[in-house]
Amino acid sequence: MLKPETANPSPKQADAGAVCAKFVRCGRPWCRCMNGGPRHGPYYIRYWREGGRRHKEYIRLDAAQERRTACDERRSREREDRRRIEDGRKAWRTLLGALRAYERLGRG
Repeated sequence: MLKPETANPSPKQADAGAVCAKFVRCGRPWCRCMNGGPRHGPYYIRYWREGGRRHKEYIRLDAAQERRTACDERRSREREDRRRIEDGRKAWRTLLGALRAYERLGRG
């Protein structure tokens, strides 16, 4: 069965996820990072989930702050949307409770 198309663009195009700074080991046995020295970095990586899988994308140093800001703004918008939805649900529950109470009064 085919999955329905989503209205949202692919997270690769939109700035979904989070940008993290990582210090890494290169894997060469003679390198300072493998022998207890400082690791290489920071390297900036954007992590996001798509289709239940975690993906990552390395980000250039000169674009890291811009991409981090875009990801933070997107998460902030999504957080605000979730808050508005929850406020709407609370208002709906309140209204429904008042309606049910009114119906009980009318029948009694």
